[in-house]
Amino acid sequence: MAAHELPQELGDFMVLKTAGFPVAQLLFWNFLASLTCVLGVAVAHVIGQEASSSLQRHLMAFTAGSFLTLALNMICPQVMASIRAHHQGRKQASAKLMCIATVFLAILAMLKVGNLESGGAHGHGHHMSHGHSHGHGQSHQEM
Repeated sequence: MAAHELPQELGDFMVLKTAGFPVAQLLFWNFLASLTCVLGVAVAHVIGQEASSSLQRHLMAFTAGSFLTLALNMICPQVMASIRAHHQGRKQASAKLMCIATVFLAILAMLKVGNLESGGAHGHGHHMSHGHSHGHGQSHQEM
């Protein structure tokens, strides 16, 4: 949890500081925004697990879209401007290539995590019928 929250809070702090918020106001608004988590838990508790699980799909899509918008419209242009300002020639091309590779690795990692969370990873549960033997003396179809 700390591996997620610490960088997120530091990132929020830096974005708001760069936007010109005074530190006291920045901390207040950041704290207030963080309280929405408590509100979300309370709402989920009140409406129940079944209703909140069906709503969860839509909220996750909205959240993913928000992160993509932030990354594509704000972060990527800033990274590219920083690369252009600090690197020339082959080093600039290498830095851009490293950024692209990092993006693809992050996407791959998120897909793997998503598969694990949704149970989409192909496991070999013995309730499945594959029609071939797994060395148990009989195939799944013979069971």
